[in-house]
Amino acid sequence: MPNVKDCPGFESFGADVQQAREAVGMSRRELAERVGIDPRYLANIENDGTIPSLPVIIQLIKICGLPVERYFNPEIMREESAQ
Repeated sequence: MPNVKDCPGFESFGADVQQAREAVGMSRRELAERVGIDPRYLANIENDGTIPSLPVIIQLIKICGLPVERYFNPEIMREESAQ
């Protein structure tokens, strides 16, 4: 399983998922069930920088309402924040 150091653009993915989940008051178990993964696996994503498979990434982005561009085209986000 890749880690954030192997995936440029995903450095904040786990923290972003956790923040979005907590912002809507969703438990880790509830989000894991909605995505179809084990809660311990979600904990690894949120806390340890584990990068999940693409289908899991897509589900987490959709459910958490995260901007897909941040992870798949980080240059755009860097350019926007510089402006």
